[in-house]
Amino acid sequence: MWYYKDKYPIHPLFCEDESTFLYDSISRKVWIVKGREYRRLVTGSHKKIHAYGFLSENGKKMFTLRKNMNAGEFLKVLSKFLHKFKRAILILDKAPWHKKSKRVQKYLKEHRRELKIIWFPSGCPEMNPVEECWRQAKGEVNGGRIHESFERMVKELRYFVKYTEFRQNMGKYLRP
Repeated sequence: MWYYKDKYPIHPLFCEDESTFLYDSISRKVWIVKGREYRRLVTGSHKKIHAYGFLSENGKKMFTLRKNMNAGEFLKVLSKFLHKFKRAILILDKAPWHKKSKRVQKYLKEHRRELKIIWFPSGCPEMNPVEECWRQAKGEVNGGRIHESFERMVKELRYFVKYTEFRQNMGKYLRP
């Protein structure tokens, strides 16, 4: 297990990421008879839900769904995360609501004893193990089908992230 040890107590390592889930079907690969036209059912809806996810090396996780993806929502989620885990090393991407928001920077500075921040390099989503969680969730929840309602899709997404055991090999993702 990865730890950071200095004059403060030991901090467990977490990665964080966000993703948007659209109320529509996703087609990645399909089989079709040569010469036939592929038709995909769509809802025509613009409804969406934003997911925030934290994942540790030993399988601890926290996923939450929100209507918006911005600095204010990120602070609420981060506060909930700190309440649950007390202290952590948190690896973040450089999304504008993480890096450029003065409110977020102030919060991170105020909680620097409990929360150590490491930044992923810009444009490297393949280094973040939470991206694999989103890939699995989108394939399972939205893969090739349309839900009866937006609320049903959200319910299935909540169920999937709650009961799926994500055991990503952090070393595989975080090695240079």
